[in-house]
Amino acid sequence: MQKMLAMILSMFLMISTFFGLIGEKYDVYENIRYGEAERDLVTVYVPRNAYAREENGCVLIIHGGSWTGGEKEDMAPLCKKIAMQGYITATMSYSLCTNGAVTDVTVYTMLDEITQCIGAIKDFSDENGLHVTKLATSGYSAGGHLSMLYSYARPDRSPIPLVFTANRVGPADLTTDAWGDVSYGLVSMLAGVSITDEMKQNGEARRIAEEISPVYYVNENTMPSVFAYAGADLLVTKGNREAMVRVFKETFGENGNGYQYIFYPLSGHGLLLDPVSEDRYYKAVYNYCETYFGY
Repeated sequence: MQKMLAMILSMFLMISTFFGLIGEKYDVYENIRYGEAERDLVTVYVPRNAYAREENGCVLIIHGGSWTGGEKEDMAPLCKKIAMQGYITATMSYSLCTNGAVTDVTVYTMLDEITQCIGAIKDFSDENGLHVTKLATSGYSAGGHLSMLYSYARPDRSPIPLVFTANRVGPADLTTDAWGDVSYGLVSMLAGVSITDEMKQNGEARRIAEEISPVYYVNENTMPSVFAYAGADLLVTKGNREAMVRVFKETFGENGNGYQYIFYPLSGHGLLLDPVSEDRYYKAVYNYCETYFGY
């Protein structure tokens, strides 16, 4: 009965969102090239009122797909939703790993591409007089992992100052603590290193896993963060949300100002069965936009 009610509420919110997009007032700049790789493209959504603003913020949203698939177009509905609130949004494609294989494309490739993409957004802003002076990262699933890892490990490399990050069901801890032995395959693929038994025994495998795990970069200087996880997620293990909640509580306190954690108790990886949590998530994102973008 509870799940049925949740599904009805979720459908109501989807219908409300659809009608809310009628008459949308934003311009779409598609497939701006930011790098030389085939998938190095970004699409930018610009609210009409942004052109007259003295300064703008931008939310860069990164798609999911287990680091091996997905397209920037998957994030188009979210970009439109946030653009309707008056904020410039962008969504990028990026080079992909090959499932289960060790190749030249790694998580470090993807992080470098995020830097390139933000540089292209800055150039686009300058060319169009948009005055983008602040940027937030955001992502879903694997995109949430990339968004968090970039924001926590490489904020100083961003061509536009980063002010917050907001992510959904993003893998946060790639160690065996959260994934068990599955960790070794993920780490091999993402780091581009074949994990051997010797590396497991001497601690090198764990060191590499921690190096690509957002949770291990969180400290008192970590930027404000919104993160959401699902109670029935069969893809991203509960160890990921437990690690995030634990480290943020330890760093910022039980009700710290440095983060907002949104839990979707009934939902799986798609976050479809908790409309109340969904509403809380977007309210948190809009509040962070208003607070850290300044409008």
